[in-house]
Amino acid sequence: MQRAMREVQAKPLDANNPLRFSVLRVPFFLEPEYPRDEGWSETNRARLERKWGGKREFEAQKRRHRLKERGEDVGIKHFNLDRLASSTMRSHRLVQWVTKNYGCTASETLYNDLNKRHFEDGQKLNDRKMLIEAASKAGVDPAVAEAFLASGEGENEIEGALHILRRMGINSIPNFIIGARHVLSGAVHSTELIKLFREIERTGEGAPESAFAAVLGIPDEVIERPLEASA
Repeated sequence: MQRAMREVQAKPLDANNPLRFSVLRVPFFLEPEYPRDEGWSETNRARLERKWGGKREFEAQKRRHRLKERGEDVGIKHFNLDRLASSTMRSHRLVQWVTKNYGCTASETLYNDLNKRHFEDGQKLNDRKMLIEAASKAGVDPAVAEAFLASGEGENEIEGALHILRRMGINSIPNFIIGARHVLSGAVHSTELIKLFREIERTGEGAPESAFAAVLGIPDEVIERPLEASA
């Protein structure tokens, strides 16, 4: 998605009225039953072998789903299949809190860093020390991030967003909800996103209020602030 946004922003149809983007990362749990205990984890390979029915089927599904190529499409150079899988509640809470308090550009910086740490470096996404370090790189005072993570703030809002996803019939990722009107499911190529962005740019179609922003407690002024190119 970021590649598509960068291309559309670099070559606007109207230089005086370029398409502006705000990105809200809606939480989703691949494994909602995972223990939230920070000490618990398993390798992603073990998770997928259990899900797909053993090592042989894992290798077949890996080829079928083009895991390495899909990772490269979104900027993940070395897709670590043995990364540590764990509960993602803590990382979801952090991303939403940073969005609410520091804006979408900061939360995109955090989100991209967490992707690298998890998908490439193999780190688990409920590691408190790692999350504080990532938040610091996104411009958050480490002590403030640590205090937030020690609280339970944000859990109810995330449960509310998950409820909306269930009502919409969304039970897998990735899914892209564009302008609260268009839903693209699966590993969408950047060319398809560019085509949709150009259509929105041509029609001047504005984005209505986001139900997810409301339930997650993200202020309107945060959503309306354009995403900076550096993110």
